[in-house]
Amino acid sequence: MICFDEWGPLELKPLGGTAWARRRYPQTMRATYRRPKGTEQFLGFYDVHADCLSGLFRRRKRVAELSEAFCRLRACYPRRPLFVIMDNLRNVHDHPTFVALLRRLHIHPVYTPTEASWLNAIEAHFGVTKRLTGSDDHDMSPAGGVSIGYLRYRNRRVGQEDHPLPRIRSSRPIKLDRH
Repeated sequence: MICFDEWGPLELKPLGGTAWARRRYPQTMRATYRRPKGTEQFLGFYDVHADCLSGLFRRRKRVAELSEAFCRLRACYPRRPLFVIMDNLRNVHDHPTFVALLRRLHIHPVYTPTEASWLNAIEAHFGVTKRLTGSDDHDMSPAGGVSIGYLRYRNRRVGQEDHPLPRIRSSRPIKLDRH
């Protein structure tokens, strides 16, 4: 049983903090209405029985990126039945190409009811990860590195460092069938 959800758009934004200092003129924070460095999406997978959390960072959330992520998921669990809990995002999760890919990969989607994404167990784990992404870096790689570092730490802490799900981030390319 795997839970899946998208989280994003992740952006580079400054977060205000607190400090024990005299009050003077505060330093202004830049606005985020322009995003010259773009945004990223986190495609997260959570193995419920093993308590293992992992995922991929992608620039966009389209059928092509989801298809690649689910092909990587299938490669982590060969020859095992997979039931994936996901929300019913109609424009992507019900796309005929994506549904055909899930059928071909022998992945059975289990959709949460409308307006009930809180039933998906991965939602509880996104709260901690969301607090890690507030940064004012110059590009997206440090923010993604912090999140991946947290995922490694979390899986090591619960004793799942050798679980197959973290291999989803491997750099080897996955070939998609376009049939």
